[in-house]
Amino acid sequence: MKKLLLIINPNAGIKLGRRYLPEMISEFSRADYLVSVYVTEQRGDAVVFAREHGSEFDLVTACGGDGSLNEVITGLIQGGHSPLMGYIPCGSTNDFAAGLNIPSDPLQACRAITEGSPRTLDVGCFGGDRYFSYTASFGAFTAVSYSTPQNVKNVLGHAAYILEGIRSLADIRPIRLRGTADGIPFEGDYIFGTVCNSTSLGGVLKLEDSQVHLNDGLFESLLIPFPSDLIALNQILTALRTRAYEDPHLIFLRASEFIFQALEDLSWTLDGEEAKGKPITVIRNLHSAVSLMVMG
Repeated sequence: MKKLLLIINPNAGIKLGRRYLPEMISEFSRADYLVSVYVTEQRGDAVVFAREHGSEFDLVTACGGDGSLNEVITGLIQGGHSPLMGYIPCGSTNDFAAGLNIPSDPLQACRAITEGSPRTLDVGCFGGDRYFSYTASFGAFTAVSYSTPQNVKNVLGHAAYILEGIRSLADIRPIRLRGTADGIPFEGDYIFGTVCNSTSLGGVLKLEDSQVHLNDGLFESLLIPFPSDLIALNQILTALRTRAYEDPHLIFLRASEFIFQALEDLSWTLDGEEAKGKPITVIRNLHSAVSLMVMG
């Protein structure tokens, strides 16, 4: 009998994971898995448990939001483990799951794991000691992902990020930085930047499936320059709304390695979780680092 580890964040989103836990265990048991459950109590628990016990299981499944998945992936990579992975998305936005067509219904997600096939995915290495499954971002709207109250996220979902971000636009200041994308330089003042491996990013970035390949060794990056006036700001918003990422008011890049150099330490988010950058932050693509069970 195969062994499955279910790492669950019982407080993610509207607590679907907690509500469906018995049924999820039954689904996995019917698929001939011996299920062990680990319930996290605080941030970082999943990292430690996956790092220390990931090698003991054939399949390790994260149940929670994108941050929960991030912790499990981080723990497995830190421990040098490479079991198959599953993801049961129970968070507020579930950007990563949306990009892979993973069902939002917990029991359907379980069946996708037991009846699906492994898909290899790239993972981001941030600064040499942190990891992300789908995005590393800085600037406007990024702090919103970890500062927005959970009850607001539960009601508004994607819109919570945008609405809470709009409330803080008056406080946005230009971020001066320079860097390289696979050696090609860029420099300027920006209000937002992301390096991602997903078709969706909290309602700010939405790419077509044909534009993103999740295991091609490359990340997509969107940099939004600081607008010089209200006309430029309106042009930026129009480009984002119409998904015109080739618009000259936006900078869209693809690369396997990004280097960001800022005048001061930047605040970043990795899959919605807070992270501190350094004066020089290196982001590298770890090609085909994990294998995730998905349908199709």
